[in-house]
Amino acid sequence: MVSTADSAFSGAQYLMGLQVFVRLATFSMNAVVISLAGGEAFGVASVRFELLLSTILFLSREGMRNALLRIDADRSAGGRAQSSVDRSNAQRQRPPAHEQRIINAALIPIGAGIAMASALYLYYVAYGPHNSTSADPPHYYMSLTLYILAAWIELCVEPLFALSRSRMLFKLQAKCEGIAVSGRCISVVLVLLVGRSLSGGIGGNPFKLVAFAVGQMAYAVLILISYLWSMSSELEYSVWSCYLPHKVALGSEEKQASYIGPAVKGLAVTLVGQSLLKHLLTQGDNMVMARFATPAEMGTFAFITNYGSIPARIVFLPLEEASRAMFSKMANRDSRSARADDAGFVSMSADDARIACHVLATLGKLHLLIGTVLVVFGTLLSPTLLSLIGQRDLTMQHTLAAYCIYLPFMGMNGFLEAFAHCVATKRQLLRISAWMSCFTAVYALFAIQMLHGFKLGSTGMVIANMLNMALRISYCWRFTLQWFQQLGVGRGPQLSAMLPHPAILYTCLLSGAVILAALTLTNQQELLNRAATLAVSAALGIVVLREIWRKEQPFVQSALALRSGQPQRPRSE
Repeated sequence: MVSTADSAFSGAQYLMGLQVFVRLATFSMNAVVISLAGGEAFGVASVRFELLLSTILFLSREGMRNALLRIDADRSAGGRAQSSVDRSNAQRQRPPAHEQRIINAALIPIGAGIAMASALYLYYVAYGPHNSTSADPPHYYMSLTLYILAAWIELCVEPLFALSRSRMLFKLQAKCEGIAVSGRCISVVLVLLVGRSLSGGIGGNPFKLVAFAVGQMAYAVLILISYLWSMSSELEYSVWSCYLPHKVALGSEEKQASYIGPAVKGLAVTLVGQSLLKHLLTQGDNMVMARFATPAEMGTFAFITNYGSIPARIVFLPLEEASRAMFSKMANRDSRSARADDAGFVSMSADDARIACHVLATLGKLHLLIGTVLVVFGTLLSPTLLSLIGQRDLTMQHTLAAYCIYLPFMGMNGFLEAFAHCVATKRQLLRISAWMSCFTAVYALFAIQMLHGFKLGSTGMVIANMLNMALRISYCWRFTLQWFQQLGVGRGPQLSAMLPHPAILYTCLLSGAVILAALTLTNQQELLNRAATLAVSAALGIVVLREIWRKEQPFVQSALALRSGQPQRPRSE
């Protein structure tokens, strides 16, 4: 029963390790890139072109990726009836029925991506660049073309990625991603160095934008090759079979065949709509920046979002992915006995629901503890940390401080939305989409007011994102509690059980007071004083961690068990 959670959360450590490597590699690359290419090219690539890339990839594949997590329910219900078919497929070195259905579904984003990439390319050519007051960076349209091609090549990985996630091959995913990220970083720096040597100076580097596009192309090619090579040793059939669609019998009726099945098809349509909403919510700030900001302003915003999101990328995102996989598997495991809605998707067994509740409570406390540390230490130390890398702009300091407050909202929303999307029925998913649409409208109005009314710039965008996340958290929290109550397995995870121990809060507040005194009473323009402040802050951080270890032992044991892939079994209520 716990094997699903074992695989999901033991695999999360590989994803966390991957994110640590990715952020360190990106951090090192950006430090070199900004000096070689300048802030304007960095801003255009990080905001405008990354928005283009994420739009193609996210809208093409995200909805189908989430729908594919539910295919195992069909396998549970019809696996025995199809065993003879699977044996026949094995003899012909073809994928078994449930994996063939995954392959069929994963091929759809490739075709959808071609259409979307073509449409966006024409849009960018017709209406870009968006700022008529600034000149085009050199080779703008060549770089645009390379980004479009890289997006399509990356989409060709989808069938292999879907199979690796179905088999929970997290280590393989981390290895392939690590190879691709390394290739991207090396390619960007090499092209910039070549451009500088050809131009004879940093300021006139003609390849400063092309370098990012070449790096993205290298990433796409390497991740495709890595998956082809790695999955060829994992699959019992030819890796090229993953690119050939075949109809699969539905249940025991072998005369009725379909490529992906009507249930998954209907859910995918619903989730694609949700993906569009999620894309608007997560990329709304980039859309505003890409439409209205100058390249220099894009560079400032990209700098904060790249470095400020390091905790989210390293910790929050892997936990969200692992929890999403675990909750989906649990929700689909007992398809015969659990209650299903009119679309054929099921709830969760009572035993699995108690485990899910325990995992939610553990994740909630983890995010609140990390958030408490970030809010106290991150906001106060933002100016000092930025000064160490030569950034003393006051607006940038305010934006980074606000981003530290925003990060806990992002983390809490991530795993709560993951749970809601995994256990919701089709009708409930539509209701969630409707509410998210309302939240999007509120967010857009508030963001415009922050930008044009209060003139808060990028700091105002972060504040608007906080409101957006708060609304989404409130809705998903209410949905989660109602779901557990309707299932009859208790009240669900309680906020009171997630709050940090008062002693930890007091320790953080006292630490913040000491840091504030150090910042106020010393001249932070001097490197020695900045180093001393950081040393004191590190010592205070150790004190906070010690207090967490002393006061939150039950949580610590649960978190360690979760990390090892063996979540503690909750006590019966």
